[in-house]
Amino acid sequence: MKTLLKAVVMKTSRFRETHEFFKTTLGMKIEEFSVRHFVIHSEGIRILFVESTDGPEVELYLAQKSAALPTVQEDPNHVKIIIT
Repeated sequence: MKTLLKAVVMKTSRFRETHEFFKTTLGMKIEEFSVRHFVIHSEGIRILFVESTDGPEVELYLAQKSAALPTVQEDPNHVKIIIT
């Protein structure tokens, strides 16, 4: 089975401003949210924004049928890649 991108997680210290930007400026429909996260669904991929005090960080979540246990890797740019 090929590897599929399931979600992109964007950790941001400017969470409220980011939420308002996507909702108001870009007009994105945000149906899933809480005080610390919101999700944009697009073509089978979830883009998840999470409040973070550590500054910006990106994580990619991949689905791979052959993965028995979740594994975490990093690309050359130190982007975390979680394979489930």
